[in-house]
Amino acid sequence: MLKRILFSAALAILITGVSSAQRGRDRDKDTLPQKTTPQLLAAFKPAVEKPSKSTVSVQVDGKQVSLGAIVTADGSIITKASEIVDGKLTVKTREGKEFMAKVTGTNSVYDVAILKVEADNLPTVDWSPSKNAPVGNWIAASNTSTEPVGVGVVGVAARTLPPPYGPGRVIKENSGFLGIILDPDSASASIAEVSKDSAAEKAGLKTKDIILTIDNQDIVNGESLINTLLGYKAGDVIKVKLERESKKMEFSVTLGKRPAALIPKGDARGDMQNRMGSILSNRRTGFPTVLQHDIVLKPNECGGPLVDLDGRVIGLNIARAGRTETYAIPSEVILQLLPELLASKVTYTAAEEVTEAREALRRAEAAKAAADKLLVDAKSKLEKSLTLEKWWKDHPLEKGPAPRLVEKK
Repeated sequence: MLKRILFSAALAILITGVSSAQRGRDRDKDTLPQKTTPQLLAAFKPAVEKPSKSTVSVQVDGKQVSLGAIVTADGSIITKASEIVDGKLTVKTREGKEFMAKVTGTNSVYDVAILKVEADNLPTVDWSPSKNAPVGNWIAASNTSTEPVGVGVVGVAARTLPPPYGPGRVIKENSGFLGIILDPDSASASIAEVSKDSAAEKAGLKTKDIILTIDNQDIVNGESLINTLLGYKAGDVIKVKLERESKKMEFSVTLGKRPAALIPKGDARGDMQNRMGSILSNRRTGFPTVLQHDIVLKPNECGGPLVDLDGRVIGLNIARAGRTETYAIPSEVILQLLPELLASKVTYTAAEEVTEAREALRRAEAAKAAADKLLVDAKSKLEKSLTLEKWWKDHPLEKGPAPRLVEKK
């Protein structure tokens, strides 16, 4: 506690000194986030020393697109999914080692992906509950260097957002387009019209269909549908679950390109204000549970660990969401997602599917055999214990450690 108090006091003095020097020339800029100075970054070196060893730079064709966190010693890395584009995918560690990587698992709701590299004995992230850094606490974003990429404070503790999960998205030129008109009189996301030759028509969607989920993300009304779709790009494939004449159905839809006539000219005023803080992530909302802080990160600096003053990793930075907001996925959510992510594959050949199915059956049979043996052993032990108990009840005067015959006199 004393260490934390002294550290906070030192930071306060440091920030006050920097602010005093800049007050004159920054008087009209007090609505913008405070710039992180080299002195402030250096003060957080001890906090990121260990996490930075588990942080990697995710690169496509030699250019960093995001950061990532090592989650298994044999080369599994979690990162932000939507920043990964076609090209040569590699990761680079703090020590400068570079590995070829491939995507082996994704979760579109939280926009995370698992990358796999061929390596051994990599230093892994130690996750800690996000409650260890309550609102107002100093935090830092780990980088592939001995200094953090940025520092700030927790603004809002981990919370679950209602659909459509956060602030409205802005229409972009490459926003995915479904090609439907919603029924304005319906409380749900009910289709009133399907445009000709649209993604919706090609996939088989029809008038009066009620859309229930997009990639397992609940759609509760038209607004949540629109906001969710704006998180995807043209060409993205989504799974649409809907209700048609009281029957649940699922469709795979390849989103089309938004017509030029439906793209607003220029950024909306709110988006322009948001961009005054920093460049925003393309996918910056739609996360059911987030921790909010004010570290100014670029889109290619998201995907890495968020740490507290003690160097504990409390989350994964996932998006620069606004002028003063950056979102992180709390560590407890990451730990829930990892088992499925690490077990999944994105694509299979027919031969791979057969091999995987056979291996899954072998594992299941082995697990069942082990469980059956445990059950048999447990039953046998219980029967022996019951027999022993009954004997001692029948021979209360016997003092020996085990049952033995008693001669009648």
